[in-house]
Amino acid sequence: MIRPEVAGFTALGKLPSEDGEPDEALEEAVERAGALLDLIERPVTDEEAHALADCFGDDECFGVAWVLLHLIETAPHAREDQPEAARRWRDGLTSQSHAQATDERP
Repeated sequence: MIRPEVAGFTALGKLPSEDGEPDEALEEAVERAGALLDLIERPVTDEEAHALADCFGDDECFGVAWVLLHLIETAPHAREDQPEAARRWRDGLTSQSHAQATDERP
């Protein structure tokens, strides 16, 4: 069973991207996503974790995606059965960060 506050967050769909010019609409979307995440009491259920994982966008969404990931990790079986979308997102960012660090070396 998915709680109403989780359903409210997932109804937003994918998190907005940091790419492009910041504008008022983007700022409002990011603030709304963060505020809705704050309403979700921890821990989440495994079912909720899988639903939340579908909300990852293409990047960190100004830090909101990290909050989402940490929320998902509160699910009882997050270590053994982490949602594929969450694992892909985290692994992708880790790979990007590693590649950027390697590129910046003298």
